[in-house]
Amino acid sequence: MKIITLTKLKKTLKPHTATLVGGVFDLFHAGHLRYLRKCSEVGRPLVVIVQADKTVRVRKGFNRPIVSEKRRAEIVAALEFVDFVLILDKPSHYEKYLEIIKPRNYVFSKETMKYRKYRARLINDKFPNIKVVFLEKDVRCSSTSFLAKQILAQRDYSKIKNPIVRRLYFLADHSKASIGKISALITLQGKIIAESDNIESKDIHAEHIVIKKAESKGVDLKKTKLYILIPPCILCSQEILKKHISEVYYLHPYGNDDGIKLLHKHGIKVKKIK
Repeated sequence: MKIITLTKLKKTLKPHTATLVGGVFDLFHAGHLRYLRKCSEVGRPLVVIVQADKTVRVRKGFNRPIVSEKRRAEIVAALEFVDFVLILDKPSHYEKYLEIIKPRNYVFSKETMKYRKYRARLINDKFPNIKVVFLEKDVRCSSTSFLAKQILAQRDYSKIKNPIVRRLYFLADHSKASIGKISALITLQGKIIAESDNIESKDIHAEHIVIKKAESKGVDLKKTKLYILIPPCILCSQEILKKHISEVYYLHPYGNDDGIKLLHKHGIKVKKIK
């Protein structure tokens, strides 16, 4: 088992043979992969300290880590060039860890260099047998912080001028549907009279739901327009034909166009929103 305790590692490793590196490795990405591969090229066996959840929370903020310590360690341990993984509370350069592991090489990434060069001098003074190595991170790869911001980011609706498009995106973005965050709305004389996403049913698409909502209001569906995030599927197109809706607009092309072909065949206007 690669995921190991300090006590077991001490019994397993010979002094001054390993390369030691540490990190959070949250939302593991290509940058982590390339960095750890470089560390393994410095020397094997490669020992990786994965920082514990409670420590990450202090360093990165209350909403981090996104992935738990055990899962982060499991991912790192799955790499063939990683030999041992520890889950520990302190930074990997913590003196107690260095005393126990007695690595041959200790790896820092090239960032916050003023502090890390100072820390490297302290390591060299107290542990002259440990060589401190600085490695470049692959700047072409996204950092975890960047990825987390992307995941947690919200669309800026104020930049969307078209009110129909703005509402379609809003419904889709706030959908809790598991089958697809798809939205649909129906307008009558330019006003939205019904709207929905897929959340209200696991088996019925947003188009079906919004048609039923509009129909329950007693409006003449022939006079309405249907707006959808993506083109209707064949089943939704059959429902559109059945309810005599004559104009359908979609925002993004997606999947098969058999639904569009069916509507065109029966003279229904289907158009992509510009």
